[in-house]
Amino acid sequence: MYFVDSKKLELKLNYLEKLTNDFQQEKHSPYALERIAHMMIESVVDVGNLIIDAFILRDPGNYKDVIDIMELEKVFQPSTAEAIRNSIDFRKELTRNYEQINHDELRKAFEIATPYYKQSILDTQYFLENENVAITAFGDGNKDERL
Repeated sequence: MYFVDSKKLELKLNYLEKLTNDFQQEKHSPYALERIAHMMIESVVDVGNLIIDAFILRDPGNYKDVIDIMELEKVFQPSTAEAIRNSIDFRKELTRNYEQINHDELRKAFEIATPYYKQSILDTQYFLENENVAITAFGDGNKDERL
């Protein structure tokens, strides 16, 4: 039996869903674009880390390694993992070289990657629903819930 904080996982998946929807709705200011792109990366990695911790998978060494593990464990489809890995390259620009970001390049990259971020949500939900072992979810410690 595996333990997953279902409330935390649901919050992160919902947040990622909102980010992908916001990105696709309209053109954003450069600063809004940066925030959406950065939080998409952080959210998908946070979801991956929750799954990795819950299923006691190997420890990732970096952000891309989280995505590699999700692909190896058949949580993400190969095309989803590839697109997300490619977008993770922008994290360094968003967190360290933010004064030099090429916003046109960032926008183009996330126009390609955003559908795959949306797919990662579906992939994760499918994995949790179809994993062959029981998953006990816990939230606030008051009661157990099934995912």
